[in-house]
Amino acid sequence: MKNFTKTLMGVALFFLAASASFGQTKLTATSLSSAVTSSATSVTLGSVTGVTANTILFIEDGTSGGSGQYAGRPEAMFVVSVPASGTTVQVQRGYDQTPPAAHISGAVVLLGPASAFHENEPTGSCTATAIGYTPYVNLRTGNQWLCSTIKNSWVPGWFNVSAPAGVSAAVASVAGATNPSGPLFHVTGTNAITAWGSSTTVGPLGAGGSHTDVIGASFCVIPDAAFTTTATNNIAKASTAVANQVMCFTFDQTNSKYVASY
Repeated sequence: MKNFTKTLMGVALFFLAASASFGQTKLTATSLSSAVTSSATSVTLGSVTGVTANTILFIEDGTSGGSGQYAGRPEAMFVVSVPASGTTVQVQRGYDQTPPAAHISGAVVLLGPASAFHENEPTGSCTATAIGYTPYVNLRTGNQWLCSTIKNSWVPGWFNVSAPAGVSAAVASVAGATNPSGPLFHVTGTNAITAWGSSTTVGPLGAGGSHTDVIGASFCVIPDAAFTTTATNNIAKASTAVANQVMCFTFDQTNSKYVASY
């Protein structure tokens, strides 16, 4: 398996070089369209855009994180083939020694070349524009990490509870759908937010939480001004933020909506 992994890493090096030339590339996100057993050799995805043979699928059920344990049973899969039509792809399970596991329908899937994934936690300082792919995913722990543009340091990403939250990039409130940059971030402006994350994708950076998802990552914001939210799409109720008072949004899986802390 180690030789197999090294071969894949070598084949995918040109992807890393290409992305480094243009700054960081966000890993493509989709979801599982149906549940997967621990022994299945095919998976059905919400979309196969960007999926080719040799693509790595990282399946995140949303409960992983911390202590180097597979608490939420995240797993990486190696794509063997992609059909000419349809969204069911053939896979090799347990890529890079991640344990094959059962996954629920709707589980978040991050996909990219082998070089986009890692076997260790990031350390030291970082520069967002110099990183090949984001989020930084450690296959050994399932932890996702983000390079904060505030302090140029690593902060926990979605579903990562192995370290205290850190502020990621500030986000301007949009008169419409606003994409969170991480589990904790500043919101600038006063525009009315009508949705968290796009309704046509699996949320921000694979966080989940669109109004059709069953998994959503909770997050908190630090308002720089009194922006508002409306009770539309995946937002449960209208609310008004208070400048410098933290507002947290918890994803309610029953209604597939975010519920504000005030």
